[in-house]
Amino acid sequence: MRAIGWGLALLLGSCAGLQSTDPASPYYAYTTGWTAHLHRPLTIPAGAATVRLQYGHVVPRNGVQEQDPFCMVELDTVSDAPQILQPGRFEVLRVTRSISTVFAGAAGSPFVKAHWGFDDGEPSFLYYITAFRLRDPAQPNLRGMTCAWNQMAPGNRAFMRHLTLGEIRGALGGWMTLTPPGEPT
Repeated sequence: MRAIGWGLALLLGSCAGLQSTDPASPYYAYTTGWTAHLHRPLTIPAGAATVRLQYGHVVPRNGVQEQDPFCMVELDTVSDAPQILQPGRFEVLRVTRSISTVFAGAAGSPFVKAHWGFDDGEPSFLYYITAFRLRDPAQPNLRGMTCAWNQMAPGNRAFMRHLTLGEIRGALGGWMTLTPPGEPT
């Protein structure tokens, strides 16, 4: 029984070691007290609740190069008219990480049923996602920001990791700054 207890303690201890205090690490452990500062108005198109930023530019939904880091700013509601997120400092309430898969041969695809040679059963898209829950009392419609990249894209399969803070900042460019606690904004 004691051996099981030691084994469990070692297993749990090794899981805790995946977090890092180095912002350059994809395992960086975000602390509380972060802020996100939007520097200029950001327009969310009519019929949408999100806008995408990549390489420091606003890009259309179908224009994202998913093999490279991109971020999606999200509001709570879709509107028939464009919505404008005003510049300001947003509190980062929570940062979470997840992994999401998408299979191109989803239900209804004739290629999956016929088992054509290019369906290897692996996901076509494997997103490593870092989600920032944002709050601005002056703009209660603001939900958050999600940053990701597709690890199954050619050239990315060797990485299989979350984005670093530097990669996220590169996607945001001059639109938004993420600032840790204690640093001036």
